[in-house]
Amino acid sequence: MQEICRQSVHSLSEEEVDTLEKDREIIVCALCNHHITEPENRIMVDGSYDYVFANPHGMVFEIGCFSHARGCKIASISSTEFSWFAGFAWQIVVCRYCSTHLGWFFSAGDSRFYGLILDKLIFL
Repeated sequence: MQEICRQSVHSLSEEEVDTLEKDREIIVCALCNHHITEPENRIMVDGSYDYVFANPHGMVFEIGCFSHARGCKIASISSTEFSWFAGFAWQIVVCRYCSTHLGWFFSAGDSRFYGLILDKLIFL
């Protein structure tokens, strides 16, 4: 599945520039360039790294699955309604810096992962 990226007009922070100078790949918020996660945190969930889903309102999202996303914060209560992954509850996650909706945190018992909207991320 192709990764979808959107370029941001915002500049990188000093911390992110230092990270890039060390040749470490990172994934940032497309709106503010805040460090969200790293490519090595991508994981397979039910046999795939990426999914395309539609919510009950018909909005289509292409998400990537990640084990960690320290640049995100949870912004809603947990719900099991309309979950895209059977048996998992979900919570909305946003960028810790600019509060842009970046995806969802899915949890079921000890299993947890982030489903991040790929067109709201930039892979550097």
